[in-house]
Amino acid sequence: MDKNILEYQKLDMKLNKINREVSAGQNKTDTQLSAKVKEWQQKILQLEQEAKQLMQELEKLLEVQKKGMALVDKFVKTDISKMSTQELKDFDAKTTQTANQLAELDSRIMAHNAKAKKVVLDYQMYKKKILEAKQTRESNKQKIDELSKQKAPDVLEIKSKLQELEKKIDPTLLAKYKAKKQEVAFPLIVPLIDKRCGGCRMELSASALDKLKSNGFYECEQCRRVIYTDEAK
Repeated sequence: MDKNILEYQKLDMKLNKINREVSAGQNKTDTQLSAKVKEWQQKILQLEQEAKQLMQELEKLLEVQKKGMALVDKFVKTDISKMSTQELKDFDAKTTQTANQLAELDSRIMAHNAKAKKVVLDYQMYKKKILEAKQTRESNKQKIDELSKQKAPDVLEIKSKLQELEKKIDPTLLAKYKAKKQEVAFPLIVPLIDKRCGGCRMELSASALDKLKSNGFYECEQCRRVIYTDEAK
């Protein structure tokens, strides 16, 4: 196997490791934050709907309360001096009923206001969480950018060496390598180890070993990596 292609793979793996190191943190953070932000945005939409419903219900309660207070005002202005005993009893029953209904209404309005307050607090909480997530994302991006800047000289050096090696590698072999790069994970080219693929460790058949020794390389039937040996005929 051409030692240049092996050196090419070694450098390519090093470059891939740097790229994964730079992008891994950002991708992981973005995925986690995006999921959380999406969840919080959904919560906000639900709270907005709940707030709208609470407002409509509160308006109805206040309207009922307004009518009740108007009735109380009417009671206050009623002249009871000329009422009979039965009329006084009926009047007293009506005022008592109205007072009880207004007391119950006050309780419902207070409970309603408590719900509305909780909705507002939850809304503010999720808004704050989204803002903090945005700030975290920006902070992480700065860290990734700094890491990328730090690794930039190494990346440029590796790419330069890869370009020089490409001039020394057979174009067909290089094309095969780049094609394999789209199919399998590193390493793409592996040695024969104890009659087994150096990648997936599958044992090669006798005919496969003959082809490998004859050509100097053989494509693993299981993992599709290129197996090489220096024991070519």
